[in-house]
Order: sequence, then C-alpha cells, then structure tokens
Amino acid sequence: MIIQQLSIRIENQSGASWRVFQNLADKGVNILSYSIEHSPEFGMLRLLVDNVKTAEAVLSEQGFTIELTPVYTLNVPNEPGSMSSVLKHLYEHNISLDFLYAFQYRGISQAVLHAQDMETLEEVMTAYERKLFSLN
Repeated sequence: MIIQQLSIRIENQSGASWRVFQNLADKGVNILSYSIEHSPEFGMLRLLVDNVKTAEAVLSEQGFTIELTPVYTLNVPNEPGSMSSVLKHLYEHNISLDFLYAFQYRGISQAVLHAQDMETLEEVMTAYERKLFSLN
C-alpha cells in the first residue's frame, strides 16, 4: 500500500530533531517510524505518522520545510529470509530502490520502500503480496 512519508530537512545541530518530535507530540501526532540520514550540514528526517495533515501543518507553522513522499509499505514476516525474498522479487523485475527501512508496529514487521517509479513498484509488490498470501 502506498502512504505518504514526511521528509524534513533539519539542521545538523543539537536539538534539531527534538524540536520536530516535540512539536508533533504537543499536537497529539503519533510518530510510527522515523529515520535520519546525516550529512555534514543537514539531515533528512523521514517520518511515518498517524496524521499526515496535522503533522504537515504543525511543522510548516514552525518553519520546517516538508516534502510529502509516497512510499510503499509491506508486511514482512518476522522470519529469516523474508526480506531477501522481497528484494529478489524486486531484482527479478529490475526495480532499484532509492531507500528502504523497516520497523515493527503492534507486533507486525513493516518494510518501507521507495523507488523512482512508484507506480511500477506498487504493481510489482501488489502482485507479490497476492501471490504470497494466496490461499491456492
């Protein structure tokens, strides 16, 4: 399933990510997953939240630059080889990922994938999931 991820450019200084997290907490936005990519001058904070519109509004009011990025989320069995199977399937369909991260939410492992061609990624992964969970 495709959902919206918040991508936020933050300064590489003490307290920068805390301000984002605290602003969201103050407005009751639950952060489901996060990832920070570091560079010398700034970081890219990627968030999955329970209320994208509220999060976007709150952070925009505070002067943060936000980009909504579509990502594909996938339930992944919590067992050896499950992610390898997903990546093999993508390889077989010539899909390169821009980024990938994973988390657990309520006991379910979730992978978050992004590719340049999100439409093809969604088609390929939807077919993969249908095959994986088929009752045949």
